[in-house]
Amino acid sequence: MSEIKQNPLNESEAIELETLLKAGDPYTILGSSIYENKKDIEKKYLNLISDESKTNQEIKIIENAYKVLITDKYRNVYDEYLVRNDINKKQMSETLENIKSGFLSTICRLIAIPFQNVSILANSPFSISIRDTNQMVKTLYSLKGIRGFYRGMKFNTSSLSIEFTRAIILEFINKLIGSNSKVSENNDIVLSFVDQFTHLITAYPVKMILDCLILSPLSMNVFDVIKTFINRLDSNSGSMIRGDIIKSHSVFDSFSFKNLYYGAIYVIPLMIASQQIRRFVNYSTEKLKNYVQENNDTISPFIKYPSYLLTNVVSTSLIKSALIAPLYVLSTCYPSQLVSSYIQGVEVPEAINPISLAIQLYRHMGLLYFYKGFIPMTGFRLFESFSRLCFPNTTNNEVVFE
Repeated sequence: MSEIKQNPLNESEAIELETLLKAGDPYTILGSSIYENKKDIEKKYLNLISDESKTNQEIKIIENAYKVLITDKYRNVYDEYLVRNDINKKQMSETLENIKSGFLSTICRLIAIPFQNVSILANSPFSISIRDTNQMVKTLYSLKGIRGFYRGMKFNTSSLSIEFTRAIILEFINKLIGSNSKVSENNDIVLSFVDQFTHLITAYPVKMILDCLILSPLSMNVFDVIKTFINRLDSNSGSMIRGDIIKSHSVFDSFSFKNLYYGAIYVIPLMIASQQIRRFVNYSTEKLKNYVQENNDTISPFIKYPSYLLTNVVSTSLIKSALIAPLYVLSTCYPSQLVSSYIQGVEVPEAINPISLAIQLYRHMGLLYFYKGFIPMTGFRLFESFSRLCFPNTTNNEVVFE
């Protein structure tokens, strides 16, 4: 490949080059490539023109192509055009691929949301009388239609501005201390800790409000949830639960950070544990898959074929759901306590640790209670995995709060 450099042509040279290129790509005409030197190109040129079967017109085309590639100025300009054109094609192809992947990923996430909401709703104090998931889905659909399955979606989407603002502030601080790398790529332990810590303390209130919204009566919206369960306005009456409208108050009247971060000291470790379990499942299945591929010819069939069953997206979704379902049930108990205490007209109880909570639930409800909502949770995991497969580099990018 000739060296690409700035070597502009004058007007007459530009016209001549345009004329020489009218017959087509000179590399194709000579059967050459952009990586060959002058000697290789000349050899191919001589072989072609020595062919007596060639017509005068064909010889003229070959000579024009040869002139382009043997003249340094012409070849530099043409090679630069080819490189730029190739880059543009690759960029366009990557852009179209990203658009397609993004569209498919969004569709999968939209399908996953109802499964996630139903799995949370399974632990609502309002769904105790509902015996199974099918009945819960039918009841929800009959009351709110499709919109009922996407409850809280607008709030969740709008809350992304909080994370966006947090990331901008951290990047600004990162620049102030003289770092040239992004916060996510910075190896500084303190900055990494600040990044993780600020994410948790800003994301937890969003999760608490969203969970309370999903667990609350369908007649309530986000502002009702904040006023009723977080601020505890009109807490001595259950009028809102009966369907009456609470008298207008500012959302920030008597704002309660205590309720907003209720159970955070326990829920955050539960969610981090869930994240690490999901990452471990991803890591283990990927290792097993690679091992089988590398030793495909020598590995025992008793290992090979069961590995196919274990490493597919359906199996990994089931495994993740089975391992983390108890953690999600326990984490949902804390927002459920806020909702239940309001309904009963009592003060919010002190949050108890997950171990004591798990023992109480096991004694009163049995082991199966920890897998309440297991089926919709598996559905959520499945479509969430499909969404991640659209972007292979993010397959193991598991987050704390989903």
